[in-house]
Order: sequence, then structure tokens, then C-alpha cells
Amino acid sequence: MDQRAQVKMVVDVAWRRRWWILVPAAAGLAGSIFLARSLPKIYRASTTILVMRQSIPEDIVHTTVTTRVEERIRSLKIQVKSRRYLEQVVKELGMAPADASARELEKACAHLSSSVDLDWDKQGLSWFNITADDGSAKRAADIANRLAELFIEQNSALREAQAKGTVETVEGWLEKTERELRKRDAELARYKAQNLYELPDQQAATLQLLNAAQARIQQLTGDIQMRSERLATARVEEKLRRADAGALGVVASGDDQNARAFAQMQRELQDLLSNYTEENPLVRRKREQIAQFAANHPGLNPPGSNPAPGGDRESVAVSSPEVARLEGEIRSLDADRDREQRNVDMLRRRIENMPLRQQELAALTRDYETLQHQYDANFAQKEQAKRAQDIEAAKKGEQFQIQDRARPPVAPSQPNVIQIVLLGLLGGLGLGVGLAALLEFIDHTVRNEEEFAHRYPDLPILGSIPNLDAETHASGGLLGRYARSRNA
Repeated sequence: MDQRAQVKMVVDVAWRRRWWILVPAAAGLAGSIFLARSLPKIYRASTTILVMRQSIPEDIVHTTVTTRVEERIRSLKIQVKSRRYLEQVVKELGMAPADASARELEKACAHLSSSVDLDWDKQGLSWFNITADDGSAKRAADIANRLAELFIEQNSALREAQAKGTVETVEGWLEKTERELRKRDAELARYKAQNLYELPDQQAATLQLLNAAQARIQQLTGDIQMRSERLATARVEEKLRRADAGALGVVASGDDQNARAFAQMQRELQDLLSNYTEENPLVRRKREQIAQFAANHPGLNPPGSNPAPGGDRESVAVSSPEVARLEGEIRSLDADRDREQRNVDMLRRRIENMPLRQQELAALTRDYETLQHQYDANFAQKEQAKRAQDIEAAKKGEQFQIQDRARPPVAPSQPNVIQIVLLGLLGGLGLGVGLAALLEFIDHTVRNEEEFAHRYPDLPILGSIPNLDAETHASGGLLGRYARSRNA
């Protein structure tokens, strides 16, 4: 059978079974229209949120927020559909009774979660959408907007909390380092105070003092030697003078006992004056004793003068004032030299201890410098963290911004009337065509020569009886009328 004959046969079958095709198609169309009108209307609202990058260049202020926008977007679905968000929206929009039980809240949250959908820019991560479906157009828009606002608010609060936590952490480091630095500073100051003259920076001054003390000792030694020579000469002269006085039968100066006592007190006064000033209590007391002794012995001759004739003579000699003065000066110079020698010994010990003090000071200073560098670094980190916190507080860091707020939709997104009607019509047509094909399959009636030749190609056609019934013949359809026109 050629293609034309096949087409003719299909058209004839469709015409013969037209009611079997049209009735299911009409029923499917009517049913789909009824279904589309009877299904509840669902409205869809969508909110678009843009990702705003940090407005201040990061080479000026580095952010301290470790959670990046990309990470927030990747976890967007989990955050938006979390129980915290959903329950808050359910309560605010009255999607559950005020006195709802936990089970009712759970059910309302599950329903809201199933009606919320999210989409975002998979490549640039520069935007995302929050879509909400609800039977009320206004409530669908409110759900989308409120979820977006909650997400943005939580993101801002999270960023500010992280920035604040960073500042507090760095401040804790800084305070700890500052306490340790102050402790080391006090230890260093105490060490320097205890070893002030043994520190390396005092070496030059100590050497100068040592040289000066040694020169002073040499000078004192020379003075003592000079006065010792003078003392020896004075003693020889005094001895000769006493010998001459004894030969002449004259009492030498100082042979009187009171005179010797008076001369002894004067020597003691000279010793005191070599070490103390006139204002010293010991000097004053000694002068008072001399004055009192002189007042009690009015006939006492001062040293260096001859006693009155007929005075007592004693064999005990008393040194002359010159000898006493020289002896006092020598004792004073000896005391000064001993004091300078002790000073030299002390300066030498300081110089000997300087290498040890230098090592100890280097260890303390090294630890101090390490802490100082750490303190400076922590201080810089604190300033950087505070600037980053100011940026987050001013909403100039990475933020989310609502670009298009959801508005109540005019037309419902569900049900899709056209789609349902088309599906119903196509389903009815398919059913009708299927029924027509089934009836045609089980109907074995041969209606013309072509069908007989197609079914029984080995049998010859001996003759055919035309249909003389006009109605029946008219009902042959388009092909029948076409055949009659050709016969005519």
C-alpha cells in the first residue's frame, strides 16, 4: 500500500470514528477547565538581593570578618529555611494561631519551608532570589520580604559581632603584653638601680673616677712623706731645744702636766677638724672642753710660752705645737689616703663586675625588646581591628542589599490554566484516538476493494456491489463524495 492509500485509510477511519475521538476530547477539555477553575490559586512573590562588596579598598582597611559573602551564599538555603527564621515569620504573619502548640508550629514551619525557594548567581555570586508561594498574594510578598530582611539583619549582626570579637581578642592580647612589659620594665629599672655604677654605660665615668682617685692617693702619699720629713725635723729641733733648756736650768715648754693635758686636747681638736666641720657636735663639744679647761686653770701657759718662774718641773716632755700640728696633719692625710684607697678598691670591683652586668643586662634587654615588638604589633592589630569594626558599624563592608522588594502578584502562578487545558484536550484526543484505533482493530469489516486487496492479496476480486442507499452513500464522507465526483 502506497503512502496515499495509507493517508486515505487513516482519514476514513478518523471520519468513521469521529464521535469516538471528539467526545473524549470534549470531555477532557471540559474536565481540564473545571479542574483549572476548582484548584486553589497559588501566588508567587520574589525578592532580589544584591551582594555589595566593601566600599573602602582593602589595601586601606582590611576586614576582620572571616566569613566571606561566598560562604554565606553557599549556605543560604540552610540559613533561610532554618527553624529560627521560619518560626519567626510564622508568628509575625499569623500563619499559626497565637496559642499554637509545638506540633502546630512545626507543621506551619514545614509548610512554609516547602513553599520557599531560593536561587542565586552560580558564577559571580552577585545576587540571589528568595521566592515564596502562598494562597494570599500579599502574604506571599510579605514572606519573601521578611525572609530577606531577616537574612540581611543576621548577616549584619554576625559581621559586627565578629568584628567586635576580634577587637576584644586583640585588646586582651595587648593588655596581657602590656602587663608583662610593665613587669619587665620594673625588673629592668630595679636591676639598673641596684647595679647603677656597674652598668656598661658607666665604664668611662668609673675609669675617670678611678684615675682621679689614684692620682689623689699619689698626691696624699707625697703630702704625707713631705710632712713626715718635716715632723722628723721638728722633733729633732724640739729635742735640741729641750736639751738646751735643761742645760740652762729652764723648764721647757710643755713640761707642766696641765700644759700637757691642754696640748693633748688641742691635738684631739685638730684631729676632729681634719674630718669634720666647725658645725659638727663633736668639734663643738671639744672646743667647750678646752674653754672649760682654760677657765679652770687661769695660770696655764699656752703651748709655746714659758711658765712662770718657780713652777714645777717634771721629766715628762710634751710635744711642741708644731709637732702636734704635723702629727695631726699626717693622721688626717693617712685617713684621707685610706678613704681614697677604699674608693679605688670599690671602683675596681665595679669595673671587674661590668662584664657580668653586661651579660645580665643583655638578657633582660633582649626579652624586653621582644615584648616591646610584640606590644607594637598588638597595638597595630588593635587599631586595624577598630577601623574594621567602624566599617562594619557604618555598613560599608561586604553587605547584602534588597534590590527589588517583592510585591503582591496580580495573577496567580498556579494553577496554569492554559497548561491544564492543553493537557486535558491532548489527553482527551489521545484517549479518543486510542479508542478509535482499538475499535478499528477489532472490526474486520471490508469496505472497499483496496482493503480487500490489502488484506487478501492472493485472492482475486470477482466483482463488487455498490451501495445504492443515498444516505449510506452520502455518509461515505469526504472520500466518498470525492469518488462520486470523479465517477461523474
